[in-house]
Amino acid sequence: MSFIAIVMPGLFDRKYGRLSLLALFTFAVLIGIYALLIEPRRLRVVEYDIATPKWPYDDGLTIALIADPHLIWPWTTPDDLARVVRRVNALDADLVLLLGDYVGTHPFGVQISPATGVAPLRDLRARCGVYAVLGNHDFDPKDTGWPEALAATDIPVLQNQALRIRCQAGEFWIAGLAELWKQHADIAQTMQTITDDKPVIMMTHNPDAFAQMPDRVALSVAGHTHGGQVRIPFFGAVPWVIPSRYGLRYAYGHIIEEGKDLVVTGGLGMTGLPIRFLMPPEITVIHLSRKPAG
Repeated sequence: MSFIAIVMPGLFDRKYGRLSLLALFTFAVLIGIYALLIEPRRLRVVEYDIATPKWPYDDGLTIALIADPHLIWPWTTPDDLARVVRRVNALDADLVLLLGDYVGTHPFGVQISPATGVAPLRDLRARCGVYAVLGNHDFDPKDTGWPEALAATDIPVLQNQALRIRCQAGEFWIAGLAELWKQHADIAQTMQTITDDKPVIMMTHNPDAFAQMPDRVALSVAGHTHGGQVRIPFFGAVPWVIPSRYGLRYAYGHIIEEGKDLVVTGGLGMTGLPIRFLMPPEITVIHLSRKPAG
């Protein structure tokens, strides 16, 4: 081999250059297959423990988040969503919050009717109830009827309003913002519907609203970003593909700013290209508990 490399370097370089290209091509194909067919089928549960003095009760609250299913055949189907619902019910959460973008709008699939798409959500069970907000894709002019279909499930859809909940953990408010891009997310109006000092859990599809969130809110939850959907090894999410004016600031996970807590779930579905890489679909679970002040 070394003789060939010395005597015929051009032949050696061409041979191993072709082998290198073939190896790179094979690796790229395998990554593509994984990102297209394997990782989007993985479903994980990601859990956060959040202790805050804004939660005044000795009993904690377990919250399950479902965001961004982007229902479109064959990538996320009603059967897939039913599997998610069964998994969430098995978690026995106190509260289930749906964070928008129920419809898939990319061109690489077959559209699902709104009523068929959201039907599995009727089977969600939680001691303190199931509540929802809408996402920007739910207002796509080509795929109408998703807000109405969700409302027809009898799941309360909160748009700049709050509901007072009495549950075994205590009394608190579930608040939900209207969609930031397609409607008018009015935090002030939402907070005006809260009439006492009980803790507030704020739902918003788009985490950008957190930048103006008042300190009064015990916990904010959001989706929308998909955690970047595709993450680069050793680098993470790519800032310019995060649909946020703040780049990576609210891209994913548990974010703490000025004593305020936000959890951004990576969600379930896909936009743009129907791929996920190093960011599998997830159900997010938050264990909210009291932290003594001081």
